[in-house]
Amino acid sequence: MRLNNTTLTPTTIETRFNESGFPTLSNITLGEGTKEAYHSLARLHYRTKSPATLERIICATCQRSGELAGVLVTSRPTLNAAWRSIAWPGVFDQGTKPDRAKRINEELRTISRVIIDQRFRGLGIAKRLVRSYIDRPDTRYTEAVAAMGAISPFLERAGMRAVIIPEHHRDRRLRDLLEEHAKAPIDLLTSPGLRSSLETQLRHWARASASTRRLTDGPIEGIARDAAARLIAPIHAYTHETH
Repeated sequence: MRLNNTTLTPTTIETRFNESGFPTLSNITLGEGTKEAYHSLARLHYRTKSPATLERIICATCQRSGELAGVLVTSRPTLNAAWRSIAWPGVFDQGTKPDRAKRINEELRTISRVIIDQRFRGLGIAKRLVRSYIDRPDTRYTEAVAAMGAISPFLERAGMRAVIIPEHHRDRRLRDLLEEHAKAPIDLLTSPGLRSSLETQLRHWARASASTRRLTDGPIEGIARDAAARLIAPIHAYTHETH
């Protein structure tokens, strides 16, 4: 392909993008950020609720324009997580409950958010933010949980290890029930009749986990939405240990 008698190679394309003002990864700088920076991009994340704690924030900024391109947020970890005994057997599952909680809080941090402004997506900023953190982490152990991990594998590309999480029994029961009705998880969103016929089972599904128990007595549409999301995009866990 030629343009103005110039062959378009990756190098000339990048040069033309730079000359035209389009952002490239070389235009992005990383630095410590603020809660205000996170909140300015929080609306772009698929999880609408903010993490319970904001421990550290790293910002990606476009040198050319000074605009915030992305943020990474770390948080204190939840005390219960099925993948930890798989990823680090014997590390966080030994001793009394207070001892386990103390060690989790002292030795583990969670990458709870990686958010990239739409205008800067596709440049590799998410991978670079994660790599920057795990190269200089606050604790020996780092984890991340993502529902979109299989679709956007930047956590693995940055050097974290994927951990296979066995399907929770409540999800398996609901999936089996849908198959008995010859239905798919998406049908929970599109079929009011299916939601009505499975209302009892959906409320049992919500009650079976602390993360959804608050939905148990609420509108069935809200439970169905969470259940469908869980079955369509199962949670993936990623871990990293600094030696």
